[in-house]
Amino acid sequence: MATIGKVERGGLIAGNYPLEAAAVIVQGPTGTGTIEFKRGDVVALNEDGAPVLVDSAVTGAENAVGIMTDNVVANADEEITTTMYIKGAFNKRYLNFGGTDTADTHIRRMTEIGLIIRETRI
Repeated sequence: MATIGKVERGGLIAGNYPLEAAAVIVQGPTGTGTIEFKRGDVVALNEDGAPVLVDSAVTGAENAVGIMTDNVVANADEEITTTMYIKGAFNKRYLNFGGTDTADTHIRRMTEIGLIIRETRI
């Protein structure tokens, strides 16, 4: 199990490009339910500054800003502080996107902000 905030290379990290992470607050839904993020989820930030899975078809979720560093589950009305990568090189095969989006959908924007996508064999 990953330790929140600890950089673990695993298959997600590609090469030795410097990594940078930033804190982000995952907000559970109001009332009931849960929200879940997995390590490698590419996220945008909603109007409240909370991460949402990037999805070019969803207003407010079109622009990637980071990649989740850890698996996180927030229950209803719960806030969990975790981290997301905001700079680094990442293995294309370990990235997760919303809707029908792929790495190719977001590669230009991600490269512009320092999230480099690489094709690796692992």
